[in-house]
Amino acid sequence: MAVERIALQRSYARLTPDEIAVKPARSALVGPLVQLALTVLAAWAIAAYINTFPLWVLMLLLIFVLISGPTAILGVVYNVMGSAFVMERRKGTCRFQQGFLGLGLGTRDFVPFNRIVRIEVGGDFETELGSGDLQDVVRWEIRLVKDNGRVLPFASVLAARPLADEALKRANIVARATAEMCGAPVVEARLPEWASSVDPPA
Repeated sequence: MAVERIALQRSYARLTPDEIAVKPARSALVGPLVQLALTVLAAWAIAAYINTFPLWVLMLLLIFVLISGPTAILGVVYNVMGSAFVMERRKGTCRFQQGFLGLGLGTRDFVPFNRIVRIEVGGDFETELGSGDLQDVVRWEIRLVKDNGRVLPFASVLAARPLADEALKRANIVARATAEMCGAPVVEARLPEWASSVDPPA
């Protein structure tokens, strides 16, 4: 079975014939692993120096372990196995996972295919700063539009302006794949005609 991976902003899209999932990038695993290491170190310090450290230090370490330990473990599990967005052909649904302290816990939104009006890509390529200059970093956003008009972004791609075209290609690939799976129309983004020139039109 063919599996395609498309790099996104702090995540990647895993495309298969039966499922599309937006998963956290492997680099996002660093934070939870560091937190878990600090938790283990604090637990070791409690056990090793229980007769040496003052009571208030032991209490602080214990509180840190009790709070940090569970969230660190959940963070590691989510970054290894979790997904922020899942679309499944067999079930005919897509799920948006709930975010909590960077974790994907629970379902925030559940959308059946028959309620999807379209998949679209939008961006800020032509958005100007207060000075009138164009932004140096361009963001492309992939969105699901429901039949009630609600717009649900589920992935994005960031790139420096000179690389905006390559980032847009990745966003459009993911948009086309999700639209094909759910049977909805796709509205891809396009760079303006003046994009190949040095300066935008006056």
